[in-house]
Amino acid sequence: MNEKTTKKAWYLGHGADDVGEAAILIGDPDRIDRIAEHLTDPVFLPVKRGLRTITGHFQGIKVTAASFGMGAPIATIVMSELADLGVSQFIRVGTAMYFPPAEAANLLVSEAVQSFEGTSGSYTDDADAGRASMRLNRAISAIVERERQTACFGRFATFDAFYRDMFPLDEGSVSRVQNKARLLAENGNIAADMETSALVNAALYLGVDFTSICVATVNGENREKLSPDVLAPRENTMFDTALKALTRLSREEDGK
Repeated sequence: MNEKTTKKAWYLGHGADDVGEAAILIGDPDRIDRIAEHLTDPVFLPVKRGLRTITGHFQGIKVTAASFGMGAPIATIVMSELADLGVSQFIRVGTAMYFPPAEAANLLVSEAVQSFEGTSGSYTDDADAGRASMRLNRAISAIVERERQTACFGRFATFDAFYRDMFPLDEGSVSRVQNKARLLAENGNIAADMETSALVNAALYLGVDFTSICVATVNGENREKLSPDVLAPRENTMFDTALKALTRLSREEDGK
């Protein structure tokens, strides 16, 4: 048996034969069940450390979806282990805070990043210099245009401390969050989350394609939340768009 056959990811526990050539990275593990509905012959892989993973096919392409919970450190661990097993294309899907010109329920797609997290420094000396995969973003743009989706492409800011920097849980954090939101809007950010800048920088280090697609769910100016009945269909659109983009890029690489 060769090394590729016997190698197992340390935390995920999966082997190269268990995963596809492309992967969806998901925060909420409950989304694994929902994205399974978009796949043909989905196989739920053994769960380790609460990290749920599924592999199936979408339009003939073998795709893996893996959950990481929340936060940059574990998200980059999951990406690194999947890349080590041979996955070369990644899209992170989820939800994000949004700023104008983005609007509620838009699909938000990362281009540039602004890092306020501590993980990127392990991958690069300039955490704000990285950019998401132009190849993936072109694929997403083509799908959005063809299907007349509402999407906004731009810069994502990423934080570690959700309740201190993005959504205040106590009175002492209100002014801090308001000041940061004002700064993000003034600097042209369309979104804020807890993973994208670190994943962009990790992807550049690992030599893989990566971008984020998120549903705009929380208004960065007044923190109003998108209602669940609006989120549900937009989440399905997000899944579909991400899977189609990965499939499109895989076929381009294969010359199909």
